Amino acid sequence: MRFLDGHRTADAVLRRMSLERVVALTVDEARTEYDSLCRVWEASRAGGNDRALDARSIADRVALRRRLRGSR
Repeated sequence: MRFLDGHRTADAVLRRMSLERVVALTVDEARTEYDSLCRVWEASRAGGNDRALDARSIADRVALRRRLRGSR
């Protein structure tokens, strides 16, 4: 039960942090984020290129973590 409670708490914190970040985005930053999501979506639809998709996903996650901790 504590395990699930911990995950619920972490999820709530991450959700709050994400919302705070999204609200603070400039129009250009929001467009960049949207374009990045579109590129990942298009790469996933291409099929047969799982390595490229994995690499892109990892790069995007690292970039997001850096932004969230404030080291853009």
